Amino acid sequence: MKDWIKFIHSPVTCSRACVIVACVSLLIVTGCSGSGDDDTNNEDTTIGALTSLGPLPNPSLTEAPSADDEPIPEPGIFNTASPLQLVRNPGPRIPQPIEVELTDADFAAGPLPAIVSIPDDLDPANNAAPRFENLNDVEVVAGELLEVLYKPVDDDGDLPGMFPEELPVGGSFDDNLDGTKTFRWQPLQMDVGINEFTVTALDFRNNQYRTTRTIRIKVTLPEDPSSIPNVAPTLDPFVPHTVRRNDPVVLELKGIDLNGTLATLELLSDLPGSSFVQHPRFEEIYTLQFTPTTVGPLDIDVLVRDTVDTSLTSIGTVTVDVLAESDFNRNGQRLRDLAAARNIKFGFAALPFFYHRPDGGIYAAIAAEEFNLVSPESSMKMATVNPFPGRYEFADVDNLVAYAKQNDIEVHGHPIVWHRQVPDWILNAEPTSLQGHMREYIVRLMNRYKDDVKLWDVVNEPIGDNGGYRESVWYKGMGERYLDIAFQQAREQDPEATLVLNDFDIAINGPKADTLFNMIDSLQARNIPLDAIGFQLHVFTSFDQFEEVRSNFQKVADRDLDIYITELDVALNGEDGFDKQAQVYRSIVEICLEQPRCKAIQTWGFTDQYSFREVFTPLFFGKDYQPKPAYTAIQNALEN
Repeated sequence: MKDWIKFIHSPVTCSRACVIVACVSLLIVTGCSGSGDDDTNNEDTTIGALTSLGPLPNPSLTEAPSADDEPIPEPGIFNTASPLQLVRNPGPRIPQPIEVELTDADFAAGPLPAIVSIPDDLDPANNAAPRFENLNDVEVVAGELLEVLYKPVDDDGDLPGMFPEELPVGGSFDDNLDGTKTFRWQPLQMDVGINEFTVTALDFRNNQYRTTRTIRIKVTLPEDPSSIPNVAPTLDPFVPHTVRRNDPVVLELKGIDLNGTLATLELLSDLPGSSFVQHPRFEEIYTLQFTPTTVGPLDIDVLVRDTVDTSLTSIGTVTVDVLAESDFNRNGQRLRDLAAARNIKFGFAALPFFYHRPDGGIYAAIAAEEFNLVSPESSMKMATVNPFPGRYEFADVDNLVAYAKQNDIEVHGHPIVWHRQVPDWILNAEPTSLQGHMREYIVRLMNRYKDDVKLWDVVNEPIGDNGGYRESVWYKGMGERYLDIAFQQAREQDPEATLVLNDFDIAINGPKADTLFNMIDSLQARNIPLDAIGFQLHVFTSFDQFEEVRSNFQKVADRDLDIYITELDVALNGEDGFDKQAQVYRSIVEICLEQPRCKAIQTWGFTDQYSFREVFTPLFFGKDYQPKPAYTAIQNALEN
């Protein structure tokens, strides 16, 4: 089958019989055009596009959205969006995907090997790696105190340093003041199963020379579960946030009870005009809304109470840093205005439910000032929108569309078809049903937002990491033709929309770029509707392949397609600072500006507070929403 697919991906010269065989081999996925007679005179014959996909499955494979799925109004005390009226999803919450849990077989397989990180300029023959002595997996009964001694050694005679990646709730990593540390933890009911704890040892001479060890801890229930002590619940850790004076602030707070019961929360701090209520969908969450009127750090104390023994309590503190309105002033023109003068869009990817975050007010204000294009980071992904057959969650997309309309921002739909964040029911579906499921989903998603979304990432990341087609659930179910079907269905759904193929590592030379251009040529040869290519550019400050970006943009333009930079951020690398980051941002913006077919630049978020690469501070606003040198560099590039 693959040979036939490759054969008909380009115009062919062949007898009519040959073409018919090719079409039959593809189960008549693509239309065929013959010579018009029965002789074999080798007239040119090309494989055309589908004239129609035909009707959708009848009856439908799953229920379409109904009135039961329609979002309902959300009271303003639960968000920062006032005066914009937001909605929330109806009914009980959708359970979050459960991470794959370790099993007894994983534990029985024995300790995991150490992971040694060796800097490029270091020779292990001259410097031994640090290691841990006598470290093994352990078993413990819930309620008992576990103690594990960590003794790092270095055969060169030095004393390594060490740090844990993440402590379990209630755990500690105590310094014994002799070069060793002790991990202490009393697991409870919620910890039963196989747990992991990771510690990294650092070489004394070069702290980038490291050895990481992960131990597995098997926690079992005692014969008498009532023997497990009932401990006081605690407040779920809360990351500090920067907010603006006179903006509404929303804190979603949760108690953690390792004994498995639901904790209740009580507000201790006096916040005039505040509301503190249990969430209507998530019983473990309490929502605090208030408006700060004074500048400076604000500590908010919350009491967490056990529901089994109400005398068991703890106090947690949440901190927000309140800045004055003037602290968020920025010099120069806004990015959206500068971009509009150059006839392009400047956009960002929006954090899901940003209006439920403490800093939702300043987040929304800056985004409205700076951007005229927005993509939903995760809210349109299939696992979010359609988590179960016949169940739909549209509220966050509806709210983003409403916010965009209010602020004259165009919405870039992202993504329709992707290999990740696919619901389990799709992953477990019969392969023969996947075409129908995909088509139904495309129709339902695009139908809902047809009037408001005219730019779509139809297929996201179809190219494998080493080139060729990615072995996604869609590819396994339909082969290469899933792209044809997805784009054709999207075009039938909205003849006026701009349809984009989006991927990463295609702006630089390599197997992915080679696959991209072959894929474009193949799609165009079959007249599959494709309007633009989206380039993801998650790069580092060491990035210097600008000529490759410029060349690959031109190759796309030469194929009569538009160009969108869809996911741009620049992570700090090594000793590089913000000035180097600014240079890379500016160079990429300039490449877009000099290419007439480049229609938009979108960054993946805009504040380091919510970047998925947060540890590398890759965006042009800091966690405190202050502009970094990259912001000015982008301004200058757009203006000059």
